[in-house]
Amino acid sequence: MSSDLSKYRPANVQKRFPNSKAPLVNGKALCQAARKANAMIMAANIRCRLPLEGIIRASMATQAPIMYEIAKSELGYTEFDPMSFVEFIVTENDRLGNTSVPFAIHGDHITVKNMEEKEEVAELVAAELEAGFTSFAIDCSHMENELNLAATLELAQPVVAAGLALEVELGEIGAKSGSAEGFTRPDEASWFIENLVNGGIHPNLLAINNGSIHGTYFGTTQEGIQLDLTKEIWLAIQSWEVDIAQHGITGTSLDKITQFIYHGIRKGNVGTFWQNISFGLAMNQNGNAITTPEKHYVKRPYRGVPDELWQKMWKWAEETGNTGGNIKKANKAFAEELNQVGEDYKERITKQAFEEAIRLFEATNSAGLAGEVIPLLTA
Repeated sequence: MSSDLSKYRPANVQKRFPNSKAPLVNGKALCQAARKANAMIMAANIRCRLPLEGIIRASMATQAPIMYEIAKSELGYTEFDPMSFVEFIVTENDRLGNTSVPFAIHGDHITVKNMEEKEEVAELVAAELEAGFTSFAIDCSHMENELNLAATLELAQPVVAAGLALEVELGEIGAKSGSAEGFTRPDEASWFIENLVNGGIHPNLLAINNGSIHGTYFGTTQEGIQLDLTKEIWLAIQSWEVDIAQHGITGTSLDKITQFIYHGIRKGNVGTFWQNISFGLAMNQNGNAITTPEKHYVKRPYRGVPDELWQKMWKWAEETGNTGGNIKKANKAFAEELNQVGEDYKERITKQAFEEAIRLFEATNSAGLAGEVIPLLTA
């Protein structure tokens, strides 16, 4: 079997990167392979450039396909726009010689909070298609279910027309339990998927509110992903062969992550964890940042960026009101300095990202899954 998969890339990727050999493929093939092999695709929100080399090297070493993703919100607090994000991912895969381990680039949380935002979001979908994204998450979950359905039916059309992977969302991630604003219910999920399919939109993945949150668990807050509920929702949508996308994995034990694959979860988003590695923050055994009662972080002098840079970043956070979870905004404010850290710091970030990515690939049964993706591309 050929190790050069570039000829199987989607049309938008071929158009933008005609001379690249990077196997940036349709995200559908990754979802289908994970479903077939009872595995989960890790989706990494890197937020800055520093952890990417380690993740790519781990993907190559384990033959684990992966999605690299950036959310609409992250486009506002990182250095990236759609074009530069895809260019960076493709260029690094080319530089590191990856021609055989498929990956996708995913537009995470392409969010619509009200119907007035539809036009802006449609423009973002078009920009991401042009940039070379091969998977898309249309997220209208902030609105009531009927409006969510109507907006999703409209905004997903270009993705379906391009034949690329589609994720939709029902139940706002991180919302409190209870009724329309809380945990997603199986009957809601069945209604949502059935009406999408009847409207000509057949998603690959459904993101749900099952108790996860985005970012760090502060204070006494604990990870609370409800796997029994997740399995019930997954079973309710199996008439249409749609699987679950799990958001908010940072802070979840590897033992529990391993259980995801037995509950219909085929894609899992990992974001803040890579930021913790880049910044050099102390973490517990589940990858959650260790914090003080004041929501301050603990910096490890032997991890991540130089201590001097971290101290500068934290001073900025205090002065601008970006402490706690908003430390993520330092990715943009300090992008130039993050990109210019010395080789010793880059190397230790790469090494830690490599080892942690391998653990995640092993926990999700995705090590070796490239062999399942390739026949789906070449069939």
